[in-house]
Amino acid sequence: MTDRRPLLVRSGEGPSVWSLGGRFTIKLEDALADGRFALVEALAFQSTEPPLHVHHREDEAWYILDGQMTFYVDDQALTAPSGSFVFAPMGLPHTFTVDVEPTRVLVFASPSGFEHFALELGIPASTDEPPADLAVPGQDVLGPIGERYGIEVVGPPRRISHPAGI
Repeated sequence: MTDRRPLLVRSGEGPSVWSLGGRFTIKLEDALADGRFALVEALAFQSTEPPLHVHHREDEAWYILDGQMTFYVDDQALTAPSGSFVFAPMGLPHTFTVDVEPTRVLVFASPSGFEHFALELGIPASTDEPPADLAVPGQDVLGPIGERYGIEVVGPPRRISHPAGI
């Protein structure tokens, strides 16, 4: 168990990367929460839209701060405008579309670990201006790295004309 202490992470603070088609800023990672959960603030674009996938190690949830996304969890379509919360239990296939660009969203994972997946695939971010080639990596990259984190791609993205061409 790590040394338990309060934590304040201000706006704009936390390790930040351009990854998986968006900007991911780590607000709470596993080491500080004893692996219980992680919190990431994401700036999402249509380029962030992932293929249909399953998390085998964690539950995932989202709180929309600004914008709108539609989540497809198992057989449900859940349209989430600002102020909405969506939960995807571990083991259920899910994906999402970004309906308003950009959308600011908090991403929760419990237990933690997902944040390292985003960090591993990312490049350091110092501004909100996305790189010109921002996209979710193809299956050849996502597959092996996702496997290490218990994430399995099981289908294409919801928006077939996805910029990553997956």
